[in-house]
Amino acid sequence: MAKVVINASTKIGEHCIINSGAVVEHDCIVGDFAHISPNASLAGGVTVGEGTQIGIGACVLPEISIGKWATIGAGAVIISDVPDGATVIGNPGRVIKINK
Repeated sequence: MAKVVINASTKIGEHCIINSGAVVEHDCIVGDFAHISPNASLAGGVTVGEGTQIGIGACVLPEISIGKWATIGAGAVIISDVPDGATVIGNPGRVIKINK
């Protein structure tokens, strides 16, 4: 999409959406079917699991791992790893529910 930045050594899976204005920094891995919403930012070395949704304007700090089928709320700031199926909101990000 428009104004997307994807930096060096990043791996993007199949059927992903990297939406307008999103930034995916160096050495990130984005799993299949993931959606990085407009203006979301992934710092260097972030791993995003399959089917995960990163909300509008969310920020993920360096070297964080986000599990499969997780949901990161709009504007959330992710400062620690996120388990599979978690819904995380806020600044700093906190898990409000885990879908198994």
